[in-house]
Amino acid sequence: MRKILLTSGGPNQKLIGFLFKQINKEPKDVKIIFIPSAAMHGDSPKESIALIYYNLISIGILPSNIFMYHLGYLLSGNYNRTYSSMVTDIPPFLRLLSVEELSEYDILLLGGGDAGILLNEINRTGFNEVMKPAVENGLFYLGASAGSMVAAGNLHNNLGYINNPIEVHCEKGTSCGNLPQEGTIYLTDSQAVWIDGEMAQIID
Repeated sequence: MRKILLTSGGPNQKLIGFLFKQINKEPKDVKIIFIPSAAMHGDSPKESIALIYYNLISIGILPSNIFMYHLGYLLSGNYNRTYSSMVTDIPPFLRLLSVEELSEYDILLLGGGDAGILLNEINRTGFNEVMKPAVENGLFYLGASAGSMVAAGNLHNNLGYINNPIEVHCEKGTSCGNLPQEGTIYLTDSQAVWIDGEMAQIID
């Protein structure tokens, strides 16, 4: 059953406690696949990669349990390899992972930056086709800013986890409780959309 946490500024201290309660593991035992692809254009977004990594380490995640997976290194899903076709043992960070490989991790973290770039990379590489079944099988989806927006109704060909568009880093957020049937969701940096199976709520 899918468990999805769509945050504005990444998980704050309260949301971190909620997250680990859902995973039911100690931080040192948690394995994360971190996708920084939304932040690869511009220095300010790139800086957020270091901040997210630092925050993960500071809450007890082991560096050896964090796999940085930049979708920009992957070939397009419909591309047939030519001059590298003889290479049979392609390292995981350079190829599309399988559903089974993704399912070896506890958390799929999609970071902030440009949501349009991130969604384009997800669809270009075919990552959506392996990510979605892995999430349905229990891989915890954690979105931060752009990583949350691609899961919502902001952009065409989004991941479709909620229909509502999400606005992040807002001074005033939408009231906590069950997700409205329609309309934009405004999230402060202390709020998140929590999806557990078919249930969706705004929490803080």
